[in-house]
Amino acid sequence: MSSNNLPQLKSALSADSIQKKFQEMLGKKSAGFLTSITNVVQNNDLLQKAEVNSIILAAAQAASLDLPINPNLGFAAIIPFNDRKSGKCVAQFQIQRDGWVDLCLRTGQFEYIANEIVYEGELVERNRFTDTYVFDESKRTSNKIVGYMASFKLINGYRKTIFMSVEEAKAHGMQYSQTFKKGYGLWKDNFNAMALKTVLKMLLKKFAPKSIESITQAIEKDQASFVGDIDNAQAVYVDNQKEDKERGEVTDFEEVEEVDVETGEVKQKTPQVEEKKEDTNNNNNDLEF
Repeated sequence: MSSNNLPQLKSALSADSIQKKFQEMLGKKSAGFLTSITNVVQNNDLLQKAEVNSIILAAAQAASLDLPINPNLGFAAIIPFNDRKSGKCVAQFQIQRDGWVDLCLRTGQFEYIANEIVYEGELVERNRFTDTYVFDESKRTSNKIVGYMASFKLINGYRKTIFMSVEEAKAHGMQYSQTFKKGYGLWKDNFNAMALKTVLKMLLKKFAPKSIESITQAIEKDQASFVGDIDNAQAVYVDNQKEDKERGEVTDFEEVEEVDVETGEVKQKTPQVEEKKEDTNNNNNDLEF
């Protein structure tokens, strides 16, 4: 594989079929979005080693949801992963926390949506029978983080709140993220941001109206790499491989870049991964966040 895919990427993006597809999704904004794809890759040495098709398909997911991929905006990001078995690097599409909030608010069905770190003392009351919570920031007793909350209220009056303790968030990350198990990656270096995003995505997946197509699509596309072509892209969850195991196509991906999912800042750092024997007894689940 070439160490710099920019010439191939620019050529692929200039194809009439690709131009037409992005124009269908974005209209007049398509030209600027296509330029942003090139800019993101040009400013990221690691993405310049990724398969061009996976970059275009990841960008197409962002375009279909009308989310900018400029990492400085904090809505969505394209992250490279290495498949150690095939020797290929692929691009993963990831929705950042502000992207989730934006997707919700633009539906017009949400009166508000909140996603906050909870400090010691701020969780005043929890009723497990009614599944309700009372938070009060004035009751904070220290700056110790005890958990993460997400909450929304719809225009029709329906509201829902969920809370995840720090311990629950760590257990979740260890269960669903291969890179976290190995001691590096987004969960390791941006734990609070990943925990916040996780509890928000969990809230939306479980309790947001299923009729909101954009939210349903976003949940399916988030943190996936895509194979196929732009008209028939199939998701592969590169940091959670149950979906692949069910198809008998188990791969071994490792994250090759760190991205601050709160600020969108890219930290290019190839992790030092300790060589370990493959755990054939490992069971992954199907929540990809």
